[in-house]
Amino acid sequence: MTSEDNALETAAAALREAQAAVHTARRKLSAAIVTAYRAGEPAARIAERTGTSVTEIRNLLAATQASRRAER
Repeated sequence: MTSEDNALETAAAALREAQAAVHTARRKLSAAIVTAYRAGEPAARIAERTGTSVTEIRNLLAATQASRRAER
């Protein structure tokens, strides 16, 4: 195996690790968005704070079936 082969495998492993980190970060952000919304923060303010659009926030809230009411 040449050093080029090792570089390719190393880069592929690094990519997989980065993808896993992005997935974890997205889940944490989604949970924080839902928590903020349930605490009464408007979707527009959440979008402003997260650097996303209101549509993205509303889509996420719809996908998670989040409501302002506390879960029972």
